[in-house]
Amino acid sequence: MKISRLLLLWFFVAGTINAQQKATEVIRLFGTNSSVQWNVPIKGKSISLSWQARPNSLAQEGFRTFVAYHNGNFAGTLSMNKSTLSGEVWHDGHSYFINTENGMLKVTTDKEHFTCGTCADGQCSQATTPTSQRLPMQIAPTNAMTARGAILHEEALPSDDKRVLYNTNVLRTYRLAMLIDYSFYKERCYGDINKVKEFMTKVEAGLNEVCGREIGCQFALVNDPRLIITTKDKEIYDHPVVREVLNRATSDFNNLIDEENYDAGIVFSIYSDNRGLAHLGEITGKLKGGCIANHEFYIILHELGHLLGSAHTFTIGGATASSHTEPDRGNSIMSYINDPNGTYFSLPSIYTIRNRTNLHDAYYSDKARTQLVGLPQDNIPYGKVSTNRAPVIQRSTLKKEYKLPKNTYFQFNIEATDPDGDPLLYMAHQADFNQFGKARFPSNRPTESNHIEFYQPYRKNGYNEWEPVPYKFTGKNETGVFTFWLGVCDGKIGAYKDGKPHVALYDVYETKVNIVEGTPFKITSVSKSSAGKYKRGKEVTINWSVDKNIFGNDSKVRILFSDDYGKTYRHILADGVPNNGRATVPFPVQAKGLSYNDHFIEGIFKVEVIDHIAYAIFNEKHSHTEMLTSDITFKNLPEPVITVKKNAVPTPPTVTADSYCRRGNINIAFSEVPHDTYLLRKWVATNACGDKATAQQFIYYEKEAPTKTLHFVAPLPEDKHVQCRGDIPAKAEVKAEGGDNIHIDYEEEFREGDRKSYKLTRSWIAYADGALPIRYTQQIFLRDTQKPVLSSYPPSMTVKSDADVPVRENLTATDNCDGALQVVSSQSSEDKDGKKIVRYVWFVEDSAHNENRYEQVITIDSNAQNPQPQPNPQPQPQPQPQPQPQPNPSDPSKSPSAALIIYNAVSTTNPENYFKVENADEDRPISLLIFDEMGLKVYENNHYQQNGDYFRGYPNVKGVVGSKRLAGTYFYVVTYYFKGQQQTKKGILYVK
Repeated sequence: MKISRLLLLWFFVAGTINAQQKATEVIRLFGTNSSVQWNVPIKGKSISLSWQARPNSLAQEGFRTFVAYHNGNFAGTLSMNKSTLSGEVWHDGHSYFINTENGMLKVTTDKEHFTCGTCADGQCSQATTPTSQRLPMQIAPTNAMTARGAILHEEALPSDDKRVLYNTNVLRTYRLAMLIDYSFYKERCYGDINKVKEFMTKVEAGLNEVCGREIGCQFALVNDPRLIITTKDKEIYDHPVVREVLNRATSDFNNLIDEENYDAGIVFSIYSDNRGLAHLGEITGKLKGGCIANHEFYIILHELGHLLGSAHTFTIGGATASSHTEPDRGNSIMSYINDPNGTYFSLPSIYTIRNRTNLHDAYYSDKARTQLVGLPQDNIPYGKVSTNRAPVIQRSTLKKEYKLPKNTYFQFNIEATDPDGDPLLYMAHQADFNQFGKARFPSNRPTESNHIEFYQPYRKNGYNEWEPVPYKFTGKNETGVFTFWLGVCDGKIGAYKDGKPHVALYDVYETKVNIVEGTPFKITSVSKSSAGKYKRGKEVTINWSVDKNIFGNDSKVRILFSDDYGKTYRHILADGVPNNGRATVPFPVQAKGLSYNDHFIEGIFKVEVIDHIAYAIFNEKHSHTEMLTSDITFKNLPEPVITVKKNAVPTPPTVTADSYCRRGNINIAFSEVPHDTYLLRKWVATNACGDKATAQQFIYYEKEAPTKTLHFVAPLPEDKHVQCRGDIPAKAEVKAEGGDNIHIDYEEEFREGDRKSYKLTRSWIAYADGALPIRYTQQIFLRDTQKPVLSSYPPSMTVKSDADVPVRENLTATDNCDGALQVVSSQSSEDKDGKKIVRYVWFVEDSAHNENRYEQVITIDSNAQNPQPQPNPQPQPQPQPQPQPQPNPSDPSKSPSAALIIYNAVSTTNPENYFKVENADEDRPISLLIFDEMGLKVYENNHYQQNGDYFRGYPNVKGVVGSKRLAGTYFYVVTYYFKGQQQTKKGILYVK
């Protein structure tokens, strides 16, 4: 049984904050600027936000839109015209709504309770999966279906690298229709059409900001007044339940503006049960208007994420469609975090959405939607090709699996390069799909830092005692193997770069974190300098527990110190010391104390295993570290850690020192200790009172720029379209040159698009020392387009009596992929117009659901003179083409006034049946393109019909499987001149 994936949310409204600021002052501040710093007044304080102008679909009506960023994170949207403005910003986990009232700025806040799930109102359908195949606790059936039967469960895949995050080079733009019902118009937009358009444009700006940065698509508003209901008598939904709205939404959109005039629809109304829903993945289907949301942006984005194809990601959220890749209620936009700061998609969500695009990759190359690229399908958007190139992760610095003792913190350092020099965003997300209860680690937002840590945070409880924050890390004694995706994306720059399309592209590396029994890697103690306190420059001894069975006897560690509770580690205390559980190092002399009291510091010690992911910290609970006044104070010290080119090491500065001791002079001994990757400088100061202090500087060398260029060796495997699984070629042995000790990683994934088509994506990534990594991808399209063929097709006939009726034949069938197939036959009779009609029907279907149904009709007419068989029928194509009259090469029409005729029925055995364009201008060229059902080009000729060159059913494009004669349904695009005007026609072509 097919069931709808309905995704639900709850919300209620409360709270108003007065902001005494004139709206005109704010509008004047933005003026015609493209970049503005405006501090939004919230709860008696001012939140500093950087605003950037963004395009919108109603700019010609005077509307301007801006997006806000706070500390590098997307933090709000704003829309305005000459007299009013409205917006939404997110701060400290709350949404704040900006409006105008009586010319003054007004800020309100909403408090939400967010849920979203198929079964939230008890209307779940029974899953059809056997109990033995269900996930633990039967939270989500492995083969749950949407209204279109889209596959949600994971197929058995042909390699260890089971998933490939698909990159597309086409920026797709979907026409977004927003239905503003009367109740929403009155209550949310105050009966003001300008407020409606401000709301629509700020939503558009927000969606494009996130989707342009992460998904690689954009939305353009459908500006149609029929979508805005401004009178009660035309109200579409009178405070309905949301399920009723969802069931009607697409039909209502189609009735209002016609199905061909939008690609995605969202309904905004006031609902009696205050929920929102969305159909899963229907951006590529027939239910494209099935998205319901309220006025809050992160909820709109969440529901639209479902429409784009992503299920939930949380573990705790009810019996709903979820990948279960995030613990608890999750962190990302497809979770239930109830945090507006979570306006980002996790890698599992992006993977799901991108693969839907991969399986439905057709687009129109022109805004008029006349030039189709790819296979005809439902709901095809407009697309523009991007020349952007994908970043590549340096795999030589990573491992396929890391072994850790239980209860040990770990971190990933992701080194990556972008061939276009685009700024990169990094992420590391757990990716154990559909394993309920397996998620342990939060999927945090993408960051500009390539260093990502996983640890157990702590917080104060109601008794002012420290307690671990739940659902952020494994249990103390927990073991297991956890899958992580390490990702890098070049989408920070947005959907456009220098005015040209810039599709966000990814590289993802999969690794395993294998947590086993063993001694946890922990700092057990740090000795104090004196009197239970630290002194700058004095030695401290750090002790940690280490399991030699896991890390071995030769592992090394690096020791660091942070003076801002781990936000940065400005100080390195030692590098490359043995991982033996003990080290004595100087306390950093340049550690910064609190701004109001230099004797206290936000100090954290860190020990990290080199060439591994394990690390440990001391002072996990972030209590202040108390300091004593230094015995010796250095002056003119350089930065404690710098990175320079190896041939550009700076000259050491002249360092001096002061001391409380007034006897004698202070002696400073300077030394340099060279290492392979860094230079260590030390200043050791002593005074006559016996005190000593040590200052250090670590000078790291920049990695040398790559001096070698890798390239794959031709011939490389080409994209292919095959009919049968047996036609899928074996994995090619791809080689690369241009470097020493080249490694090639291989990834592949086999994905089902619908019941008749599949895509196999194969990727090779080559990397070597001293060279940038490179990638090559092959896609194989599997679709059986040929129906089975019956052994014969008995002709229909007219006979005089029952005795003349022939016996029903026992037909057999053969299929191009399945071989011999069983034929089902049936017999029926009826009386019609005084005659008896006998019908024999034969039916056969192959495994790809290509059907062949043939019917023989025998009419019994006593007045018939002799049995009269009808012409022997031939198999009919599916879908049936409408061929024009066949051309006669010996007598083509020469009349200049004759209509243009295209002959589109082709036979590989009959030389008179070929593709022909008749009555086109003879002195102008004809261009012909022919594509198969997967959108692969099989024939191309820019001088068609010249010198007797005709398409007779044979391809002329390299890479077409077989490269012999074709058969089945194809699509043609022909460009010609008719009466001096260039014209283009497209249609179906059938070859038999």
